[in-house]
Amino acid sequence: MNNRTTGLALATLVALAAVGCSSASGTGRSGAANSAVAGEETTTPPVSQAELHRRLLTSADLGQGYTEVPDSGKQRSDVGITGCPALEKLGDSAQDGELAFAVKAKAGFAYTAGSTGNSTLGEELHSDTPAKLSEGTRALFKAYESCPSFTMTSGTTPVKIEIGSASAPSDLGDERYAHTMTVASGASTTVLKQVAVRTGNVVVMLTGAPGLVDAQLPAAVEKARSTG
Repeated sequence: MNNRTTGLALATLVALAAVGCSSASGTGRSGAANSAVAGEETTTPPVSQAELHRRLLTSADLGQGYTEVPDSGKQRSDVGITGCPALEKLGDSAQDGELAFAVKAKAGFAYTAGSTGNSTLGEELHSDTPAKLSEGTRALFKAYESCPSFTMTSGTTPVKIEIGSASAPSDLGDERYAHTMTVASGASTTVLKQVAVRTGNVVVMLTGAPGLVDAQLPAAVEKARSTG
């Protein structure tokens, strides 16, 4: 799923759901939340791959209890969706390159804190012109919002997903979207939060245990906009 917005989000979801995250409250059913700032420069070019990778969070940024999970480097080609026409259509558009972003980087972390067990946090950064990032991210979250529930498959494993309402701090970035995902696979149910914040020519997306996403989002956005 090379540089596809849907592939990006779903591949991270597959990985996080497989590991399992701790649950949290705030799983309403109204979908994504968004706020935008108008009148900005929309033609700023993307940053380089090396620079975008430098702006990813590290375990040192996150603090005690976080361990980085190495990326296998393999692209998942067997992730599919049924029961959500908007996401399926968006995937087809991305396959044609219409929603592909120019540069991406990602990182994953495991979090262990005493008796609470293991949780996970995934970060993805994308860079392109602000206009293209705005269009693609808005389209992705609107597609999720249109489907309160759908089924995702990874290989032969079906995963039922329910989308709920969530929010991101209104003082972060130029645009922000958020929702929760209740992920059911077999006898296991996991609640994840997914937030995307665009700051200029970079989009930050965090997916994972809701408490971890909320705690680390400000630092992720701050580092993503860093030029030093």
